[in-house]
Amino acid sequence: MIAIVLVGGKHNIISETNPETPLGLLPIAGEPVISWITKWLKQQGFKHIIFSAGFGAEKITAWANQISSQQNDFFIDVVTEPRPLGTAGAAAFCVRRYPSSTILVANGDSLLLTNLKPSLRKLHNDPNLDGIIMGAKVANAGRYGSLECDSENRLIGFHEKKSGTDVVNAGVYLLRSHLLEDLNADKEISLEYDCFPAWLNAGKEIHVARCSDPFIDMGSTEALKSAEEQIVRYQALITDDTVESL
Repeated sequence: MIAIVLVGGKHNIISETNPETPLGLLPIAGEPVISWITKWLKQQGFKHIIFSAGFGAEKITAWANQISSQQNDFFIDVVTEPRPLGTAGAAAFCVRRYPSSTILVANGDSLLLTNLKPSLRKLHNDPNLDGIIMGAKVANAGRYGSLECDSENRLIGFHEKKSGTDVVNAGVYLLRSHLLEDLNADKEISLEYDCFPAWLNAGKEIHVARCSDPFIDMGSTEALKSAEEQIVRYQALITDDTVESL
């Protein structure tokens, strides 16, 4: 199983800090954003991480090559998007290069410090299940899209930015790659706005895995300041100790 981390977008935070540095390489608690994501994925047992890059791809590639050279039995690859492809288009583009029957897709501007193993086992053991969205319970759901699901945690749909405490889309998706096979990987397509609604309409079985674990947003200048404090506080949850390889 491979992990695809989406770092292709050019965020507003870049122009506010360093116009030459992609978001993934901005320092937070002494290390680049993508370093913390990589450590968490290693801790979850992933052996192969693919960064889908756009702006600043050459710098992300240089970082990835340096980290890979220091590791044994652990691989990082960088796929450069030929143009902005959207979250789904980028994932499909990566799967064409690195085929895998199941994949993790994660946004590169946030970090959910939860244990993925129960959800990974659920996807592995249930052949009727097409995918799982990780949902984080947060106090201020107004900044994110909320998830609506039934009593059996089947995804029903997305709600746009409801205020108050709610379960929001944490930007981590466990998917069977057949969902991406028919996508035009050269076109800008969104997982959230295009694919999930279409999959639900087609009768695909998508579940929501809810958690109350730390959800760290790193996608804005304001969020980065808070994220640094959270990274320091929860650093023990982000280790390089692989529990079980995938």
